[in-house]
Amino acid sequence: MSALILTLPTTPDHPDRSTYPHLEEAAAGRPFDQVGVEFCPSQPTNQRGLTRLVLYPGVINDDADEFFAWGYCWLLAAAMNEATGWPYGLVERWREGAWEWTHVGVITPAGCFLDIRGCHDRDDLTATLVTAYGTPTRIRTGTFADLRQAMRMSEDTTPDWWLGTLRAPILTDVVRYFAAHLLTQHARRETA
Repeated sequence: MSALILTLPTTPDHPDRSTYPHLEEAAAGRPFDQVGVEFCPSQPTNQRGLTRLVLYPGVINDDADEFFAWGYCWLLAAAMNEATGWPYGLVERWREGAWEWTHVGVITPAGCFLDIRGCHDRDDLTATLVTAYGTPTRIRTGTFADLRQAMRMSEDTTPDWWLGTLRAPILTDVVRYFAAHLLTQHARRETA
């Protein structure tokens, strides 16, 4: 099995510059996981209906799970896709005679589904979701075009569209940091 090598702390063209300049500025020397960053999504999250969350970069707590698993999973999936080029994993359930998109992550080179809750065997996760939804469910490997169609975005939407949905650059840093954190955890498990 090949190892995933991630070099995340600096930009390739400027090794002395942080990949997360706005987060670094807000941290003022503190570890990133101690910096609470407020997210006020345009729509409430789907489980608890939150319109304000404080996320701590790389800390997977109830608010991070709520944000990235119940409404804004596409931000994290887009950031992981941006970092790795891995295809999207579209979770879809059968509803009213058609497949309905419900969640998205990425598909690792080993074929697992990776999201805020970690790396999952696709068959096991599908079985769990069939029970939870009470209807046929699948995890489909997809391209950006598939995600764009599932989310009903216009045809001219570009793969970096998600960057324009965040109102402040520090929010982009936080999403990218969560993606890097999950990818690093995944790489450690793959090489262990």
